[in-house]
Amino acid sequence: MKNTKIVIFNVIMIILITFSITLMISVNWLYNSFGNLSLEELFFQIKVPMTGANNDFVFDYMIKALPFIILFSFLYCFIVFKVFKNKKYYSAKRMKGVKKEKSTNLAIRKKIRVNRVIIGRTLSTLIILVIGCTYFLNRTQLIDFINREKIDSSLIETEFVDPKNVSLEFPEEKRNLIYIYLESMETTLFSKENGGAYDESIIPELEEIATENISFNGSEEWKGLYSLPGTTWTTGAMVAHTMGLPLKVPINANAYGEYDLFLPGAYGLGEILDKEGYNQMLMIGSKAKFGGRNNLFMQHGNYEIFDYVKVLEDGRKTKEDFVWWGFSDNDLFEYAKEEITRLSEQDKPFNFTMLTVDTHHINGYKCEDCEDKYGDQYLNVLACSSKKTKAFLDWIQDQDFYDNTTVIICGDHPSMQPMTFDQIESEGYTRTVYNAIINSAVETDNKDNKMCSTMDMFPTTLASLGVKIDGDRLGLGTNLFSDKETLMSRYSLDYLSEQLLMNSKFYKKSFLYQK
Repeated sequence: MKNTKIVIFNVIMIILITFSITLMISVNWLYNSFGNLSLEELFFQIKVPMTGANNDFVFDYMIKALPFIILFSFLYCFIVFKVFKNKKYYSAKRMKGVKKEKSTNLAIRKKIRVNRVIIGRTLSTLIILVIGCTYFLNRTQLIDFINREKIDSSLIETEFVDPKNVSLEFPEEKRNLIYIYLESMETTLFSKENGGAYDESIIPELEEIATENISFNGSEEWKGLYSLPGTTWTTGAMVAHTMGLPLKVPINANAYGEYDLFLPGAYGLGEILDKEGYNQMLMIGSKAKFGGRNNLFMQHGNYEIFDYVKVLEDGRKTKEDFVWWGFSDNDLFEYAKEEITRLSEQDKPFNFTMLTVDTHHINGYKCEDCEDKYGDQYLNVLACSSKKTKAFLDWIQDQDFYDNTTVIICGDHPSMQPMTFDQIESEGYTRTVYNAIINSAVETDNKDNKMCSTMDMFPTTLASLGVKIDGDRLGLGTNLFSDKETLMSRYSLDYLSEQLLMNSKFYKKSFLYQK
């Protein structure tokens, strides 16, 4: 019976040691692979369907984390069990000649020795457990996240302008919209001459598009659109661009799941254009279900979804053709040409929204067209994306429908690949999101030194279609074509970030739980 208890005790110690080391190494891998990953995104991904996620993350974890977990767990267990070993002080033969009193003393010594072993192993295990949990809490800042959930911020309630209550005047001839989200594309990749971080531009084609058209810049120090908390991953970014809101994820709620409503109280670009008679499509090279993107667009604008699942159902691809997250951007742009042509031939204006995928971390997808110009695969993929996007824009501009079409090219959020940008960021460079508006219905001379975030793209997109917006504000966004101050102009970046990270009862009541 005693032996069984000792075995159980040892097994528990091994489990706790392995858990502690797994916790430390896994968190370290997570932040080394995903950069400044926010807990909002982490909780969001836990709550939404993971269907369609790239298996490369799993392989990367198995290569970079799992071997170290096994090695260090084994070494620590070996040392603990070697140092605190329960030695035999006497054998059966020896015990035959030992007097009763002596035997009693030896038994006491044995008991003391066993207790020392148990205490030693227990303390060693508790030490590594405390270290593991402390490292996890410090690296994830979980305590700060929980404490912020206890504080109710009034910022969103004070600054929110409900689009349902704003007068929107569309032009008599409604313009088409092509909205291109470029995965992880940021202005950091520009040349230093145009506000980037590189001596020579990594994305010269996109840089040229931005400089020759309308591109809103934040300040003399940094260019582009800032990603505020709640907008730093793809689904959160799409909410920001189309609704002028951050995507807040309460830890005590089962929201955003596969069968739940997605921000049922919110109202955005999709609903507005749907009401005005637009045909709308979302095209993604992965499964739209991942991250709840299908629910976001189907529930807010009745978008037709064209994704990896769609091409399988149509027989354009087979499961054997799967690459990266589904199908590559080469196919994406070709499918986009087909669908845009089809939409343009109908008697309604259209909103065609697409999201590229090749530039997703880790390292991106290097297709046969990518050149080995840089020593970094990710930079090569980003440069390749720039060329492909320019070629696609050239095609759009050659089409008959172009004269009455506004084209918007935006990054969704800054890249999550730390190994490429950590050094740049450590030198004080502020990384922001790429944006360019081509063939806008309105012009502006006021595009520089305008503190702006991705949430400002909601009213700005409508304005680029020639829509007159009463008050020039929607959601938390401001029409950047107007002279109205943005939130980032009125508040400091630190204050805005702090307030958006806090709990908001108004947000929950107005957007999250309303049925």
